[in-house]
Amino acid sequence: MAVANNELQILWATADSKSVAAAGGEASDAIAFSATAFAATITLKADSAGPADGDTIEFYLLLSAGDPDGAGTGAGGSEYPADDTHGIFLAILDTYTPGEDPAIATVAIPVSVACKIYAKSNASSNAITVSACINEKTA
Repeated sequence: MAVANNELQILWATADSKSVAAAGGEASDAIAFSATAFAATITLKADSAGPADGDTIEFYLLLSAGDPDGAGTGAGGSEYPADDTHGIFLAILDTYTPGEDPAIATVAIPVSVACKIYAKSNASSNAITVSACINEKTA
């Protein structure tokens, strides 16, 4: 069995990155895993212009719930959690730590049909630009 690595860029309203306002939150576009994917990691990046103490951002994985009620109202007929309340915590990145702006982390994630990423800013005044990509292993 040949194994391949595929990089999937997370998009935010069709852009590669998104500026998250202080104390705000943003969900990415939905992204589908390959049908033969069996493992995945995600690399998360946060960049703050002029970081200040407390400029952190939390990332959550919003897995596709499929279409539990048959309404087909979500992206691609799938429904997703709306925010961090029902998402899977991935990481918190601190852009104020010396040498860590931009801050980057890579974590393992479960493979599902599709997912979104939710970024929640804890900054009090600065916007933080986020981006991410998934590396999926396929058979």
